[in-house]
Amino acid sequence: MSDIRSFQDHISFIRSQTEKGLSKIPLRPNLTNYFYEPIKYVLKGKGKRLRPILVHLTGQIYNAHPDELMKAGIAVELLHNFSLVHDDIMDNDSKRHGQPSVHNKWDTSTAILAGDGLFALAQLSLVGLKPVAYQRFNEVALEVCEGQGIDKEYENNTSITMDEYIQMIGKKTASFLGLCAELGGLLGSASQKESNNLFQFGYNLGLAFQIKDDYLEIFGDEKIMGKSLGSDLDEQKQTVMTITARKKDFDNWSKFIQKKNNLSQYKDYFETSGIKKEVENLIESHVSKALSGLDLISKNRSNHLSEYAKLILNRDY
Repeated sequence: MSDIRSFQDHISFIRSQTEKGLSKIPLRPNLTNYFYEPIKYVLKGKGKRLRPILVHLTGQIYNAHPDELMKAGIAVELLHNFSLVHDDIMDNDSKRHGQPSVHNKWDTSTAILAGDGLFALAQLSLVGLKPVAYQRFNEVALEVCEGQGIDKEYENNTSITMDEYIQMIGKKTASFLGLCAELGGLLGSASQKESNNLFQFGYNLGLAFQIKDDYLEIFGDEKIMGKSLGSDLDEQKQTVMTITARKKDFDNWSKFIQKKNNLSQYKDYFETSGIKKEVENLIESHVSKALSGLDLISKNRSNHLSEYAKLILNRDY
C-alpha cells in the first residue's frame, strides 16, 4: 500500500510541476488575443498529463536531467493538445474535459489556428535537447497525423479488420505513448536497445489506452468522462467494439445496426453477446505485453512503470 501511495505522490508532483511549466509558456495576448486566448484556455484544461508523467518516469530511471525532462514533457503535452483540438473539429465533439471544445466555444477557424499554435510551441519547447529527441518527436508527430487520416478513411467502411484497426491505432495513439517512454531514455543514459525497449513498452500501453478509450465511449460515465458518449457510433467509426461485434456474429450485428438504437441498447448488445468481456480481455493482454517488456529493467527501477501500466488499465476517463 505504501508503494502505491508513494507512486501516487510521485506522479502528483510531476503533474503539478508540469502545470507550472505550462503556465510559464510565454504567450503574447497583447499582440493578438484572437490567437492566444484559445491557447490559454486549452492549457488550463483538466488533462491528466499522462504523457509528460511517462517521460519523467523513464527519464528518472536513466538519470536524465530534470530540466530536459521538463522541456520534453511540456513538448509532448502540447503535441497532445494540438491533436485534441483538431480531433474535436474532425469528430465534431462539443466537449473536452467537461468544458466546451475550442471550436464550440469560438469557431472552427479559431480552433485550427490554436492547434497550429500549440504545435509550434511544442517545437520551441524542444530547443536545446539532443537532435535524436527532436527527430523522434517529429517522426512520431507525423505518424499521429497519418493515423488520424487513416481513422477518417475507415469511417463507414465495414470491411476493416482487427489487424487494420490495430495498425491504425498503432499510429494514432500507441506510437505517441511509445515516444513518451522512449524520450526519457534518449535524454538519459539508455542504450539504443533500452530506448527501443522503452518505446515498445509505451507502444503496447498505447494500444491498451486506445482500446480502453473506445470501450469508455460506450461504457464510461459521462460525468467522469467530461463529454457526451457514443460519438464514435454516431460518426460510424470503426472501433474495437464494432469490429469485434462484426467478427463475432456478422448476421446478428448487421440486423442490429439496421435499427435506430440508442446508447443503452448498444450497451446491452455488447454485454449480452460477450463483446464487452472480449474487449476487456484484449486491454489486459496489451498491458501484460507491455509489462513483460520491463524484464530488461531491474525491478526496483521499474516499479513506477508497472504502477503506471496499472493506471492505464484501470482508468475510468
